[in-house]
Amino acid sequence: MVASILLVGAVAVIWGALNITADRRAQAWEPGEPLNSPMGIGKGIHPGRVAWVHEPEATHWDGTAGAWWEDTNTDQAVVDAMVSQALRTLTGRKDDATAWDALFRHFNQTHQGRDGGYQPDEQVTIKINMNQDSGGNWGRDRGMPSPQVIYAMVDQLVNVVGVPGSALAIYDGSRYIGDPIYDKIRANPDPNFQSIRFVVRPDLVRSGRVAAVGDPDHPVRFANPAIYGNATALLPQCVTEATYLINMALLRAHSLFGVTLCAKNHFGSVHFPTWSNNRGWTPEPLHSYGNRANAMGTYNCLVDLIGHAHLGGKTLLYMIDGLYAARNQSNEVIRFQSFGDDWCSSLFVSQDPIAIDSVCLDFIRAEPRQTDCTGRGVDNYLHEAALADAPSSGTFYDPEADGIRLQSLGVHEHWNNPVERHYSRNLGLDEGIELVVPALVTEDGPVANPIKGTRYDYIRHAVADANDGDEIVVAPGVYRETVNFGGKALTLRSEDPDDPNVVAATVIDGSTQGVVFAQGEGPDCVLAGFTITGSIQGIYCDAASPTIRNCRIAGNAEAGVKLWSSCAPTLVNCIIEGNGGAGVDMWAPVGSRFTPYNYATIIHCTIVGNTLAGVSGDRPTLVNSILCDNGFDSAVPQVEGEQLTVDYCLVEGGCPGTGNLDVEPGFVTPGRWADPAEPDEIGLIWIAGDYHLRAGSPCIDAGDSDFAPDILTDIDGEPRLTGAAPDLGCDEVP
Repeated sequence: MVASILLVGAVAVIWGALNITADRRAQAWEPGEPLNSPMGIGKGIHPGRVAWVHEPEATHWDGTAGAWWEDTNTDQAVVDAMVSQALRTLTGRKDDATAWDALFRHFNQTHQGRDGGYQPDEQVTIKINMNQDSGGNWGRDRGMPSPQVIYAMVDQLVNVVGVPGSALAIYDGSRYIGDPIYDKIRANPDPNFQSIRFVVRPDLVRSGRVAAVGDPDHPVRFANPAIYGNATALLPQCVTEATYLINMALLRAHSLFGVTLCAKNHFGSVHFPTWSNNRGWTPEPLHSYGNRANAMGTYNCLVDLIGHAHLGGKTLLYMIDGLYAARNQSNEVIRFQSFGDDWCSSLFVSQDPIAIDSVCLDFIRAEPRQTDCTGRGVDNYLHEAALADAPSSGTFYDPEADGIRLQSLGVHEHWNNPVERHYSRNLGLDEGIELVVPALVTEDGPVANPIKGTRYDYIRHAVADANDGDEIVVAPGVYRETVNFGGKALTLRSEDPDDPNVVAATVIDGSTQGVVFAQGEGPDCVLAGFTITGSIQGIYCDAASPTIRNCRIAGNAEAGVKLWSSCAPTLVNCIIEGNGGAGVDMWAPVGSRFTPYNYATIIHCTIVGNTLAGVSGDRPTLVNSILCDNGFDSAVPQVEGEQLTVDYCLVEGGCPGTGNLDVEPGFVTPGRWADPAEPDEIGLIWIAGDYHLRAGSPCIDAGDSDFAPDILTDIDGEPRLTGAAPDLGCDEVP
């Protein structure tokens, strides 16, 4: 019961995070039957369960730099975690090994009438969808399977289940398997990864791939006699010789069938020996027998495929890769409007082929850009398959031609609406589909919410699960994620923001942004004690006024802190250095009638070694801070803006204001600009220093004690006022 509560709560968090609303254009396609009207019989350990894992940190492609499928744009570590989460959530087990054991045992009990898990050397074959790969180089935006997802699956099978590489095959009999996938697997020197077979269309065999071979002993007998070739197709031997199949499909619409998911993935499994094109390795003879324009209650060839003993009958696991969903089977990957105009960044897994296709059909039909999901017969195959023992068409589905009619292949229904996305089992019924997501809470994660008494593996999960007024405490480690406060009044801190060693060891290494404040956060939203690095923009604010203290914001590609519009953050005891743009970039967009100025208050900060100005734009207030060595040369201003308030600061080159200095700051070890280590790098690089003040520094006792008397400690947690006045910068000399 506790697990169920956690899962439902997590679903609600995911929905909210995606910011989905019901106020959108009319759907491209609407089901004909009432919503939440399940038909068929659910399959799996938890009948009808579909697990959905959504991790935006998996996908970083900006649409221009490189290709989406490169490791720089798709994070392998995050994808590995997604596959692990999906397996554990689907099975309800606590670790990957027991999750796989549960899958194999359930399959063997229900399909082979025996007890036990995977046995050494049993063959496992993986069907992937290579529809857009005819043997050429991949375009950077093509709708292909994610190499990272396939690698993660292979890694699980080899290193968790214990499947030897010689017992693994990856195939698409109608297409090629391109280098991004092949090279990703072969790059692992483990002999198991070197011995996996890649099976492709015979005329495309080269470079380590092997040819698909049709097996005449186990054909598919289609129930419609009008289908070409005496309504018979052969299957690849790598399928018929396997003990288990894993069906890894893609999330996208289809211009002929409406959608192409797990069922249609087997269009790459058929061979019509006398067909003229592609040596018969093509689904072309089937295109008229499941078309989206066909009426409901008519024969559908997909039922014969997913019902065949060597296809659906061998399938251990169904997975749909939705990291980068494509527009349709032939076109580019697209951001989904229904996911906040972002990549889908999703994986779906199930033991029920009808349930998983039903869920993903609902996701596709809820997306305005999936315009090919239309036609009166889009979900006809799901009806026919769910009711295969008594389908509306009256068809006698018997793909082995053994006189035994197929039984229900799974359960079908549509969710209640695109906001809640509840299926019948989510509503407490004992039939239908259950859509679940991983529980955000873990037993021993490094991120804690002491008020709630919960722990998490990711900072973003803790934030998503938190309430206003909560405190989130993060253990040392590198967190490769973007943390979005989501408008919540939280304190997010390291274990000890006053210990520079803890701050240095507690790292947020995001992609586009490290930390985001963009939903009206106020001063009671606090970020303290982190190193924020590796992002394009370290901290991003829009219409927010958070408090940021005791942070080191360094090594980001553009601004250390970027303020977009109507922001008024307070930064205290921060080091902002070595960023590729300004230390703090606060120029607001200029409107024709109104400029949403930014106002930043910067107190006791050390801002050095940024490529552009230390602080640039709008209306900053700087007090008791140090700005020097920003820019490659003296032509770059240390601080610039429309309306500056700068008092009691050390500013290289000088700055109007009360009590300002223009001298060397007297750091223990000054930072410096240096030539890059690599000869092909352009410009200079910043070498960080030690920004504690040495004895005799002109910054000692040079500050204003009246401006912010509530700032009681420095970046080391030492008392701030030890002399006649506070020192400048982040350090206070005892």
